[in-house]
Amino acid sequence: MLIGIDIGNSFINIGFFTKEGLLVRKIKTHPLRSYETYTSLLKDLIAEISIEKNTYEVIISSVVDSHTGILAKACRDMVPEKLLIVGPGVKTGLIFDIPNPEQLGSDRIANSVASYELYKRPVAVVDFGTATTISIVGKDAHYLGGAILPGVTLMNKSLANGTSKLAEVVLNPPRSALGIDTVSCIQSGLFYGTAGAVERVLNEIEKEVNLTLNTVITGGLSYIISKFLRREYELRPNLTLEGLEIIYQRNRNE
Repeated sequence: MLIGIDIGNSFINIGFFTKEGLLVRKIKTHPLRSYETYTSLLKDLIAEISIEKNTYEVIISSVVDSHTGILAKACRDMVPEKLLIVGPGVKTGLIFDIPNPEQLGSDRIANSVASYELYKRPVAVVDFGTATTISIVGKDAHYLGGAILPGVTLMNKSLANGTSKLAEVVLNPPRSALGIDTVSCIQSGLFYGTAGAVERVLNEIEKEVNLTLNTVITGGLSYIISKFLRREYELRPNLTLEGLEIIYQRNRNE
């Protein structure tokens, strides 16, 4: 059985690919825990879903370098089968038309792999997480590039930290674009602003590459922000884990 681990800036998503389907559990990324703690957490999760008698294979995607090694060690000690970490040299099925593909986040690679596999045609992936990232795959699985902007949570914190009178607000969607008090004004800016920025970037990219892009959205805030998007999209909350499974299968016999 395959276990996919996606180490993100805010959460570590752990996916168990069972015969019944994908089961997902998550833990907070910070603070960094000890090797013993991660080992215990993984054992508890495996016992919780009653798969402790199976043999396991593991694939890890990480954008938090401080966590990669310690989680890989915990997995290696628990899992006698194969462990794969997404990075340079791993087969993805993508052709990278960018100068430094080794600098591309492994989560964006997994998202791109999964979304292109979904449509088999040019696609844009928008991941609404700690950062909002846009990744573009063109014809014949060519990875073309993308864009990055601050996520809604980061913008919320930045307003509070960078001003004297504004505080963080609860991330509830605004009832309208026209705010009537400070809280609703901030909420409007965060949600309508993020959705509008993403759509503007996608529109400009489509003009530049002369392609019409299917849009796939994912990430922890995708459920909320999806309500503010005008373009058609497909919501795939576990897209990164889906991509990790595909990448693992493409490297299984390596």
